[in-house]
Amino acid sequence: MVSSGRKAKGSKAKNLVPVHNASVTSIEVAKHAGVSQSTVARVFARPELVSVATRQEVFRVAESLGYLPSAIAAGMRNQRSGLIGVVVPSYGEYWQGVISEFSRQINDDSRQLLLTTFRDAQGVEGAIRSISRYRLDGLVLASSTIGVGQISRLINSSMPVVAFNQPDAANIAPQVVVDNQQGATDIAMHLIECGVKSVAFVGGVAQASTDKLRYRGAVEAFSAQGISCPYIQAGAFNYDAGFKIGAMAAVGNQLPDAFMVAADEIAFGVLDGLRKRGVRVPEDVLVTGFDGVPQSFWEGYDLTTLVQPIELMVTGALKLLVEKNSTDSVIVEGQLRIGNSTKVRNNHG
Repeated sequence: MVSSGRKAKGSKAKNLVPVHNASVTSIEVAKHAGVSQSTVARVFARPELVSVATRQEVFRVAESLGYLPSAIAAGMRNQRSGLIGVVVPSYGEYWQGVISEFSRQINDDSRQLLLTTFRDAQGVEGAIRSISRYRLDGLVLASSTIGVGQISRLINSSMPVVAFNQPDAANIAPQVVVDNQQGATDIAMHLIECGVKSVAFVGGVAQASTDKLRYRGAVEAFSAQGISCPYIQAGAFNYDAGFKIGAMAAVGNQLPDAFMVAADEIAFGVLDGLRKRGVRVPEDVLVTGFDGVPQSFWEGYDLTTLVQPIELMVTGALKLLVEKNSTDSVIVEGQLRIGNSTKVRNNHG
C-alpha cells in the first residue's frame, strides 16, 4: 500500500476537545494530525492510497474537529457534481410520488436532487433554462408536457439526459415509460367483461402523448367488440377539470355505461361531480382511472385503475443516466387494480 505525506504523529492530536465546527479547514486537520494538507485531501478522495495508520489518524482528528470535506471541491476533482436534475410538473399527486421516489433513490446513492418545477407548458422552457445553468451529472425530463424539440436540444449537449413517461421521446432520447396503450387496453377489457355497451373516454389534454396512447388502447379494444368510445377532453390533468365533466354529464344527458378516465386525479373529480348530482358509482355508471396514486386506494374512491410501478421506473431512469450513451426505451408494464368503482353493475345489460 502506498503511503502519502509524513507519518502521522499521534502526540500532536491528543486531548482534542470536539468542536464540531463546519468552518474547520483541511489545513487545521493536517496541522493537528501531523500530515500535509494534500494527505488529508487524499484520505477523503482516495483513501486506498494512504496507509491505514495515517488514514485512521486523519479520520479521528477530522471527527474531533467537526471537519466535513467540501462536496463542491470533491466534485471539481472528480469532474462530477453529484447533482441529478429533475424537471417535473409542480402539480398532481402522481408527480409528487415521482419526485419523492427520485429524491429517495438519488439520496440513497449519495447524490443530491436538484428539482425544478413548472405549472404549465408555458413554464417548461424557463424551468429547463434554469436547471441547465448548473453542472449536473444527469438530467431527467419528466412529463409529456415537455416537447420533443426541447428534449432534442438538450440531448445534443454533453450532459446525459433521460425522458420519463414521455412517449414522444422515443428514438430521440433514452426514456422510461409505462406501457400506456397496453394499460388502457387492460382497463377496456375489464370494462367489456363487466358488460358495458357504451363508454366515454375522458382525457386530460388531447395533444399529450400519454393521452393519445391511452385513448388508442381503449378505442382498439372497444372497436373489436363493436362499442364506440368518444373522446371528451377535460382540458387539464386535475381534479377540477374532472369534476366539471362529471357534473355536466349528470345534468340532462344520457349517461354511458362507463367513464374511462385518462388519469386518477381527473377520475376523482368525475366521481365527485357525478355523486353531487345524485349519480351512483358504480350502481348507475362505472368509472376507471389510470396511474394508481395512493388516493385511488382510499375507501371514498376505491378506484379501478392501472397502477404504475414508480419505483421500478425511477430505478430504470437513473440506470440510463449512468449508461450515458444508451438510446434505449425502457417500457414497463402497469398492473390493473380492480376497485369498487367497477365492481357492482346495474342496468348494464
